[in-house]
Parts: sequence; structure tokens; C-alpha cells
Amino acid sequence: MNQKGVTLVELLAALALVSIVAAIAWTVLGIGFKHTAVETGKTKMQQDANIIISTLTNEHRRNSTYSLIFENDKLKIETCTAPGTCSNQTLEQNYDFSGTTINGTVIDSHDSTPVDQILNLEPKKNHTYLTLKLTDLNNSNKTITVETALTRILTN
Repeated sequence: MNQKGVTLVELLAALALVSIVAAIAWTVLGIGFKHTAVETGKTKMQQDANIIISTLTNEHRRNSTYSLIFENDKLKIETCTAPGTCSNQTLEQNYDFSGTTINGTVIDSHDSTPVDQILNLEPKKNHTYLTLKLTDLNNSNKTITVETALTRILTN
């Protein structure tokens, strides 16, 4: 009668407890991974918005006039140093820019009207007030909005 060992009931109870603990740990890990993916996406959008605003700020301070062109889910900056001498810079970020406002003009990137005619900016004459709205092309629920002003010394 003095045998040492584990009974079948004790083994089943231990397996049940281990299974419960493993299921809870697996659920917690799954929730953590999903949360990490969401936060990584938000951070990427914030970084892209910062890059866009930094680029616009640099162009605003370097040029006496430039145009913003929204097409094919990209933002293009056209600068002209002299008549007939223009260059285009296309930003790499792909987003839906609908809802962005520049000096009160609302951008609808799905609109077929040429918005580049509206957005000729003259930094030496006026400050530019920008509300940048980025919407993820794959998930329209993921948006970020940043308000800023592009300024420089006005030299009318």
C-alpha cells in the first residue's frame, strides 16, 4: 500500500489546469499582437503625416511660389524657379487626402476637377493654413488629422 506515483485523477486535474492556463496565456498573447499591429499602423500614419508636413514646410520656406497637386492618392509639389523651369516632387506616401483643407479650400482627391489650379501658394505674401487628413486606402476607418500653419517672413 505504500506505493508512490500519480493517480489518473491527479494527472487529469493537472492537465486541465495547465490547459486553462495555456488558453488564457494564448488569448492574452493574441490580444497583445493585435494591439501592437494597430498601434504600429497609427504610428506609421503619424510619421508619414510628419514627413509630409516637414516637406511642405521646407518647400514653403525655400520657394516664392509652388503648387500642390493631389492625384492618384499621392501629393505632388510643383516648384518653378523661373518661367518654364519647373520641377515636380512626388511624396511616396499613398493616402486618400480627401478632407484636407488648405487655406479653407477642401480637397476631394476623388474629384476630377484640377485642384492644382486652386492651390497655387505664394509664401512671401500669405501664410498657409493646413489641416492634413490622411485616410488609409485599405481601411477607411484609419485616419489621422494634423492642423498646422506653414509660415515664413512675409515680404509682400
